[in-house]
Amino acid sequence: MTAPLKGMVGSSSRDARAAKARAGRKPFGLTGLLLRIGLMVLWATTFSGAVAGQVTVSVQPDPVFIEIRGTEQRVNFDLLLHNAGPHALRINKIQVSVYDSLGALAYRRYLDENGRPSGIATLPNRIVPASGWLDVFNPFYAFAGEMPLARLQYEVFLESPDEPEPNLLNFTSKAQVEFTPQPYAGKTDLKLPLQGRLYVFDGHDFYAHHRRQNVVHGPRLTRNSVRFAYDFMITNGLGELYHGDRFEKRNWYSYGAPIFAPAAGVVADVQDGIQENSYHAQRMAYPVLPEGLDPGGMGNHVVIDHLNGEFSFLLHLCTGSVTVTKGEHVERGQRLGAIGLSGDTFVPHLHYTVLDGPAYTGNGLPSYFSRFGRVLGTKSVWIQRGQVDSGDLLENSFDE
Repeated sequence: MTAPLKGMVGSSSRDARAAKARAGRKPFGLTGLLLRIGLMVLWATTFSGAVAGQVTVSVQPDPVFIEIRGTEQRVNFDLLLHNAGPHALRINKIQVSVYDSLGALAYRRYLDENGRPSGIATLPNRIVPASGWLDVFNPFYAFAGEMPLARLQYEVFLESPDEPEPNLLNFTSKAQVEFTPQPYAGKTDLKLPLQGRLYVFDGHDFYAHHRRQNVVHGPRLTRNSVRFAYDFMITNGLGELYHGDRFEKRNWYSYGAPIFAPAAGVVADVQDGIQENSYHAQRMAYPVLPEGLDPGGMGNHVVIDHLNGEFSFLLHLCTGSVTVTKGEHVERGQRLGAIGLSGDTFVPHLHYTVLDGPAYTGNGLPSYFSRFGRVLGTKSVWIQRGQVDSGDLLENSFDE
């Protein structure tokens, strides 16, 4: 008798045990089959019901404005995702489609999980929590000047967070939103509110902190009132912002620099009695203020109503420097105060923005400035009217 091959020892006993187990197993039967199918359907319904039709996307602000920078069209808004289901989801793709006025596709682009790191990994958070919201800063924020922005469609594809990346073709759910962005040329003929050589320390481009404000606070949604804001500073001819010890506020060229009305209007609000911040042990020290005195961190400020639905907000002024009163009519170029270190700030600068109302919780509006120079190295280009943003070096004068 031939000896069994190595690895086959005991195979006959295993077969016998398997046959015995099969013999003792009850037939599945129709009832068991229906029960198993029912459980599978229940599982599928439970999961798909948590995502299909329960994830919605909207935009903020509404309407979305088109801001013009040279020949570039910019759309500064957030995608707000709401997940009404009991399961968290992960965004694995965002796609934008641009259509012209006749409905024809003009452009399409997407971010997905392809690549290491992937393009969509540039989003700081992609998990839409169960029964919750997620604020996504629109990643497709700029289009060429010739692009017909008659209709924009944003599609957001989602999957289970347990799904390994990349999942390039499959998705569990999809939400989309369509809208027509509105050009906004501005109603007020604005001048830059500072004189001399200026630096836009932070504007509202895609990377600016004004732009990157999360409007989701638990179950509550707020507005981004600084969506189109600027932080203006004074600089010398070398682009330096201070001399000597930077922890001495008077060493900053901006500190004490005069602030001027960017356009005519009526003073809607003014504050001049807020104690300034100070530097202590190379850190910013904020004074303890009476409760409710400065809840928005505006510091000393002036708000001008331009009487056309636009309001200029000028913040972080020097204590005791404000020269106007509430209800006073001001002219373009009239001195309002001086740059200080009051409110929510760590360096002396002028925070400036245009809103659609007199409250600092309003919606931001695009703003354009007239008759200034854009510094480009050793030369300066005269701008009759245009947009400014983060990183710009500018020259401005009220002696026209």
